[in-house]
Amino acid sequence: MQNAKVKPASATRFTKIFELSALVTLSILVLLALWSPAASYSEGEGQLMYKRGLYPEAIEHWKKAAAAGDAGAAYQLAVEYFDAKIVERDLVVAVTYLKQAAEADDPRALTELAHYYDNGTGVPRDLEKAAKLYLRAAQYGVPSAMLNIAAMLKSGEGIEQDKIEAYKFYELSSHRGFHPFAASSMKELSSEMSAEELGEAMQRAEDFIPDDF
Repeated sequence: MQNAKVKPASATRFTKIFELSALVTLSILVLLALWSPAASYSEGEGQLMYKRGLYPEAIEHWKKAAAAGDAGAAYQLAVEYFDAKIVERDLVVAVTYLKQAAEADDPRALTELAHYYDNGTGVPRDLEKAAKLYLRAAQYGVPSAMLNIAAMLKSGEGIEQDKIEAYKFYELSSHRGFHPFAASSMKELSSEMSAEELGEAMQRAEDFIPDDF
């Protein structure tokens, strides 16, 4: 009977070493994947630096985070380049970062960029773009955006006039800290609406559920 072949001890050791090396390599690749720029840099980490008074470091951190796609970091940079507390004011840079954050649907950036277009700050005045951005931010539940889109829906500036939707957003904003600003407009608008229209507006406000970000 033919004897079974037996692997030399050196070959067995080589196989085990190869398997161990492959396992180590895989572990390193997993760690590198977890330690990606997106995971390393974030709006939150930059805010912690900022609160500790590490302002230049926070700015640089946000730049790296924004480059990795962090919308919140882009928004923070837009604020800094507009406010000019730490860096010199640069509206071109501010608008660039604000657009990046707004394109990612950051509610704060949507609202702020709407203000820019509404007032012609750093961009040509464009009420249609402002209305579109206010409306998107309002759908996320931003009170100031609700108030502004209500005014535009009421007047028909930048968006088709819709008194029911206007009253709805006035109603929503009035319960989110803007009652003093919304009350007089609601009173004026209600005088132009039928009881059925007012009832529909109130029902829409009651049914409103903000989108998740």
